[in-house]
Amino acid sequence: MINQNYISNILIFFITIFSIIISTFLWPVINLPYSNPENVVGVLSLIKYSPLNNTVRYVFFVGLPLFSFFCALLFFKKEQLIKFKNFITFENSNIEYKTNINKTINIFYFFFIIYILIEFLSNELPLAKLDYLHDGDYLTAAKNYSITNKIWISSFSPHGASMILYPNIMWKIFDTESIGAYRLLTSFLIIIVKILSIHFVYLLTKIVFLNNSYKSIFFIIFSLIILSMSNFGILDRSYDLISFRDLYLFLFLIVSFNIVALKKCNYFNVFLISIIPSITILLHTDIGIYLYFSLLFYFLYFFLSNDNKKSLFIIFIISSFWLFSLILFGADELSVFITNVISISSSIGFTHGLVYPDPFFDIGELKHASRATKGLLLQIIAGLIIIYKVLINNHNIKKDNKFFFILVFLLSFIFYHTALVRSDSYHIRMSCDLPIIIIIFFTLEYLLFYIQSFFDHKIKKKVINFFIYISFFIIISFSFWLKIDYSNITNLKERYKKFVNLEDEYFMNNGTKALIDYMKIETSKDTCVQNFTYELTIPYFLKKPSCTPYYSSFLAGSKSLQKSYITILKKSDPTFIVYKSDKFIIDGIDIHERLINVNMYIKNNYSLHKKINHFLIYKKKI
Repeated sequence: MINQNYISNILIFFITIFSIIISTFLWPVINLPYSNPENVVGVLSLIKYSPLNNTVRYVFFVGLPLFSFFCALLFFKKEQLIKFKNFITFENSNIEYKTNINKTINIFYFFFIIYILIEFLSNELPLAKLDYLHDGDYLTAAKNYSITNKIWISSFSPHGASMILYPNIMWKIFDTESIGAYRLLTSFLIIIVKILSIHFVYLLTKIVFLNNSYKSIFFIIFSLIILSMSNFGILDRSYDLISFRDLYLFLFLIVSFNIVALKKCNYFNVFLISIIPSITILLHTDIGIYLYFSLLFYFLYFFLSNDNKKSLFIIFIISSFWLFSLILFGADELSVFITNVISISSSIGFTHGLVYPDPFFDIGELKHASRATKGLLLQIIAGLIIIYKVLINNHNIKKDNKFFFILVFLLSFIFYHTALVRSDSYHIRMSCDLPIIIIIFFTLEYLLFYIQSFFDHKIKKKVINFFIYISFFIIISFSFWLKIDYSNITNLKERYKKFVNLEDEYFMNNGTKALIDYMKIETSKDTCVQNFTYELTIPYFLKKPSCTPYYSSFLAGSKSLQKSYITILKKSDPTFIVYKSDKFIIDGIDIHERLINVNMYIKNNYSLHKKINHFLIYKKKI
């Protein structure tokens, strides 16, 4: 006789798969009305495609299988599910957890931290030539601030004040305003991210349903995996699964773990959970917005815990933060910041957006389709795991931990918006860290639990511990041999000094060098320079601020921003404008095609002065 539970599992599996098939076929059917009142020009506007399509399609594609799975569990496994009333009431769980960490894991934790530091010290310095778009995002914005002492007023930054402040911090530390000093920032940030990620794994190890020996194995394997997800890359090209931008995410996760999973819900931790998104939105605007959205979880969490005072405390801290920011930065700066956030949020989909590839059907047809499909499936798999772990009663997981993983998946679901705006392989990849972490956690715990069940009474713990130490020693020794260059460590001071003091010309190509040499002479009496190309480093190389905040001109594509652009340009009245460069054009759309009104003003008031390699220089008409 066939086991009824086996039949239920098969039916749940096929219902879920069928819902994914339905979602796949309905993906291209979802097509919202096109509306572009600000006439922003980009890839999507040229094909009359609403940026909201990507988001709605994503929510439907991921949501339908998760909802189908949820309903299937309710129907086929009703007796195994946790009662809703029990789930939303906070009582002591009958599952016994040992959240203490044994001495072995503490030793491994210490070794991993040492390894990260040694890897950093031996890391090769980033000597690659400049990426004139992405490096320019940081260098020119930072230069604007160092001259004007203004943050958002001086630079319409696409990601936040980090692009302005980070390079200036490094310039202060090394007392040198150079590309080398700026580039070292990535390594410093990644050290912190790697240490935070290891600490996050250390905390997760506390709640795995394993004995101490297998907890050690879990910690080692998970730590090695999460360390491999980030690298000491160049700041502007950090598209790893875990990048420097995830620093604030890991801080948020660690504090959230303490509050929700470990029940350390004191006012200090609630203060941290309120202040982290607030600081983040100033430095990395998109991530800050995502973290602010996740605070809705805490309002529900504190409501269910009958602790509404904590919700009021969150509101108080956030309000106090913005009042303090108003005093610190001033009304003008903060007003411009808010305006910039609204402008970028409303236009970035048109400006920089791409159509998200159709799952499955576009594989082999479009460049980014394979990774795009994988990204969606990772979200679905992570969601299915969380739903199952949350709904099934007494499944080796405490209620507090269930709430924590609900929060992690909520963050995973929200953070994927980055991939929906710029739907290329790089942005999709960097949006997949959280679902991968969820999948690895539960898969690794599941495998080790069953290995533990099989071997626990057959192998002595001393033998297991000996095997763990030997394996760890071999892995770390191999990693040291493969990745660590000891000569770099011994020459650290000399290497850093030489790198930080490299001349800007070292990172330039010949075409740009010829332009800069010419413009330094022609603009010697000018107080600013305006660049109308995608090569954003030009103001930095000329050691002048940009004449408008729109140093990255293509971002000012809306009618209102173009109006502001023209107004400020009239006021600053630059003699020269670097008008065009044929070497690099985003999405094949030149800036004069994006900013039609600004281009018209330039054409009416400036004329071609000189062509240097691939650059066209315009000069004010007399």
